Amino acid sequence: MNLTKKILIGLPVYTQSDQHLGKVADFELDPTTQLIVRYHVKGGDLIKELLRSELIVSREQVIAISPQRMVVEDAVVAEPEAQKAAFKKAVPAS
Repeated sequence: MNLTKKILIGLPVYTQSDQHLGKVADFELDPTTQLIVRYHVKGGDLIKELLRSELIVSREQVIAISPQRMVVEDAVVAEPEAQKAAFKKAVPAS
């Protein structure tokens, strides 16, 4: 099955644990292999607080993709959460 640009742009993106990350806003192609190497994901409820711009998902992080949704590894979200938790520990509340 081939997915067109029209289907990919706006495709909802979820993690393995069914957290909505946002929608595919753009993607990058490798000119040599003609394969998608990264997806740019914009705005979802989960990442609004953590990322004001966009989330970049590499093709290796994509678990499944269909005309209805893209599913990515949970680690896509876990890293920013871990950074936020580490920051809170490092900077005591006043």
